[in-house]
Parts: sequence; C-alpha cells; structure tokens
Amino acid sequence: MSRKNRKLPVLLGVAAWEAYRFYKGKGIFNKLRYKQQHDALCHYLETHHPNAFYSDIVEADDGWSCIVTDGNRKIVVYMTKTDGGTFAFWEKEN
Repeated sequence: MSRKNRKLPVLLGVAAWEAYRFYKGKGIFNKLRYKQQHDALCHYLETHHPNAFYSDIVEADDGWSCIVTDGNRKIVVYMTKTDGGTFAFWEKEN
C-alpha cells in the first residue's frame, strides 16, 4: 500500500469529525453557529457578571444555555429569543 493510500482513511476520518463538530457547533465552531446568542450573552455578562467567562452555548428546550463561571460561582444561564427579536435571560446558580 502506498504512503498516500495509508493517509487517506485518516484524513477522511479527521474531515468527518470536524464536519460533525461544525454541525453540532462544538469548540471553535460554537461561535460561528450561535453568533447572535454569543453577542447577546456578551452584552448580558458585561452588565451582570463582568470578568466572568462562559462555556459553549448549547441548545435547550426552548432556547439555549451555557455555564457562566464568575469567580468561584457556577451559574447556568438560559436564554430565549422573543417574538420581537431580543433575548431574554434567566439564571440558576449551581
């Protein structure tokens, strides 16, 4: 088997894995898939939890959620998009 033929299955596997991550919005693709949500969440965190950081945004029942780390506190932030196009947020401390 030539060297090119041995690399092809590995390259196809890596391409399939990255396509799956893009589709699911995992890792670096999360900000691409959920751009509006990231923008709205950043504005929310600036006023409610400055200097906090957050995990990937994931789809929830009727919206999206993520984990916000603010110092030693872990907070689940849920968000939905209203009919007017704005985002509504609520929190639950973990």
